Amino acid sequence: MDFKPKYLIKMVLPLFVLLVSALVYLGYSDYRSIRDSAYSQARANLNVAKKYLDQNYIAATNQLFLLSEILKGADNIPAFLDAANYVVKNQNKFLEIGLLVDSDYYGTDGFRLSGIDERVKRRPWYSHDQKTGDIFLSDFYHSNSTKKWCIAMVAKLALPGKNNVRIMIELDAGAMSDDLSGLKTMKNGYVYAVEPNTKRVVIHPDKTRLGVDSVSIDPELLTTIKAGEGSGNIPSYEYDNQYKFSVYDTNNRFNWVLLSGTNNSEIAANALRIGVVGGALLTVVFIILLGGYLHTRVHQVGGQLIEAQEFDELHEQLSALLNDTMGSSRVYLFVMNTREGVLEETYHNLRAKVPADLLCRIAGCQQLGRFCKPEQDDIVRLIAPSEPCIRLPLVNCARRHDTQHTASQLIGVLYICQPGLAYPFFAKMIANYTLSALNQLLLTQHIRSEDQMTGLKNKNSLRHHMDQKLMDSTAGYFLAMIDVDDFKSINDTYGHLIGDEVILNIASQMKHSFQPQAVLCRYGGEEFAVLMEAPDQETALKTLDDFRAKVEGSRITVHEGRSFAITVSIGFAPLRQGMESTISSADRALYQAKSQGKNQVLSADMCLIGTETEAVTA
Repeated sequence: MDFKPKYLIKMVLPLFVLLVSALVYLGYSDYRSIRDSAYSQARANLNVAKKYLDQNYIAATNQLFLLSEILKGADNIPAFLDAANYVVKNQNKFLEIGLLVDSDYYGTDGFRLSGIDERVKRRPWYSHDQKTGDIFLSDFYHSNSTKKWCIAMVAKLALPGKNNVRIMIELDAGAMSDDLSGLKTMKNGYVYAVEPNTKRVVIHPDKTRLGVDSVSIDPELLTTIKAGEGSGNIPSYEYDNQYKFSVYDTNNRFNWVLLSGTNNSEIAANALRIGVVGGALLTVVFIILLGGYLHTRVHQVGGQLIEAQEFDELHEQLSALLNDTMGSSRVYLFVMNTREGVLEETYHNLRAKVPADLLCRIAGCQQLGRFCKPEQDDIVRLIAPSEPCIRLPLVNCARRHDTQHTASQLIGVLYICQPGLAYPFFAKMIANYTLSALNQLLLTQHIRSEDQMTGLKNKNSLRHHMDQKLMDSTAGYFLAMIDVDDFKSINDTYGHLIGDEVILNIASQMKHSFQPQAVLCRYGGEEFAVLMEAPDQETALKTLDDFRAKVEGSRITVHEGRSFAITVSIGFAPLRQGMESTISSADRALYQAKSQGKNQVLSADMCLIGTETEAVTA
C-alpha cells in the first residue's frame, strides 16, 4: 500500500494532543500524590506536637500540686520560695513562679510586692471567677518581668486566716516553639498554634510572630471549632502574598488550635518540575516520564519516612526509597550525638568523629549531591574506600532575628554508596524528607526516653546506652545502682508528697555530682542508676562516695520546721561481658551494701572477694 505523507501529517496533531493529555494527566496525578503526602506529613507532625504540649501541661499541673502541698506546711512561704526557685532553675519551660497571699506577692529570684490587692486583679493571670481548688489557664500575654511571651497556670488555694491565695506558673512560649521548630511539612512548612479566644499566634518557629493575630483562622472556622469539630483541613488561605494550606487539631490540654502546613505553591512547584523542559518535551519524552516517575516515587515513599518509630525502621524505609528512585548499594544514616560530639550509625553499629570538612559543606561551599572522596572524609574511607559515595548533611536552620544570618545545627549525615542518579535535584528532595523524619523520630524518642517526674533518663534509655557501649567494646565504664535507704519508712512516716520531694532531691544531687557525659537514670521507684566513665575502680568509688556524702549532708524539710536526713546505698560494677550480668553484679553489690548497714558504696569486685574469703574460712 502506498503510504502518503498526508496521512502522517494528519497523525501529528492527534499524537501531539495525546502526548500533551498524557503529560497533563501525569502532572495532575503527581500533584495529587504530593498533596496527599504533604497532608499526611502535616497530620503526623500535629500528633507529635499534641503529645509534647500535653506533657508540658501535665508537668506544670504536677508542679502546682507539689508547691501547693509545700505551702500548707509550717514556715510555708520560705519553703515554697526555695522549691519555686529550684523548679525555675531546672526547668527551662518555666519562666517565673509567683505566690499571691491577699495583698502580698512573692516571686522567684527574691521579687516581692506588698499592698497590690487591687493592682494584681488587672494582671492577665488573675481570674475573678476562679474557684478554690481549680486550675486556671490564662490567655496568652507578654510578661512585664521576663519580657517574654507566655501563658500562666494558676491554682487557687484555701489557707487558714487567708482570703486570697494563688500560685502562678508562667510557661515560656518561645522555649516550646524552639522544641517544635524541627517538625517540618515538606521543606518550608512548620507547626504553629493559635489561641482561639484571641486569634493570636502562641507557638511559631519565628518568634517575631508570637502574639500576632493569625490570618489562617477566620470567624467561620472558629464557629466550626466551637461547634465541636476538633480537627480538619484549611485548603487555602492567603498570607504574605502567598496561598497556604493547613491541617488543624484542637484536641490538646491547652485548648489551642494546632496547625501544620506549607505553601500551596511548594506542592505545585514540585508537581510541575516535569514541565520545565518546555518545547523540548517531544524529544525528551522518555527522560520526562522517568523523571516524573522518580519524582512521584520520592514523594510517595518519602512521605512514609515520617511514620518510622525506630532508627532501624527509618533506615529500612530509607533504603527502600533510594532503591526505588536513585538506586544505591548501601545507605548509612549517621545521627549526631550532641552529648559526646560524635556521629552514630545504629543500624551498622558505627561511631565516628565529625569529618573536618563538613562545616564547609554545611555553609554551602560544596554542591549538594557531589561525590565525596575517601581522602576528604574518614567515614567514606571506612564505609566506601573503593566505590563512589555522596554525602548529604542533615541540618536544622533557625533564623536569628537580631541579624540576617542563619544558624545551622547538624543533626545527622546521610551517606549513599554507588548512587545510580547522583543529581542535586533528587538529593535535595531525599535530604529534606530524611531531615523531617529524623527530627520527628528524635523528638518522639526524647519523649519516650525521659522520666517525666525527674527529667532523668528512664530504664529503657539506660539499657540502650549500655548496649551501645558494649557493642563498641568501650572500656572504662561503670554501672552504679543507687537505692534510697528506708524509703518505705519515709513514705509511711511523712507521706508520699515528702517521698516525691526525696526523689527530686536525689535527682538534683545526681545532676550536680556527675559529669555531663554520664547517663543519669531513674531506674524505678526509689532506685536510680548511673552509667559513667572512670579510669579505674578507685576513681569510680571516690566519685560515687562523694555523691553519697552529698546526699547524706542534705536535709528534707517537713511540717512544723522539722527536717530529716536521707542516705543512699550504692553498688557498682564495671561494664563488661554482657548487659544483664553487669546489672546483676551491680545489684548484688547494692544488696550487700544494704545488708552491711546501708549508707555506703560497694563494688561488685569487693563483694566477690568477700564471698571467696567466707568460703575459704568455712
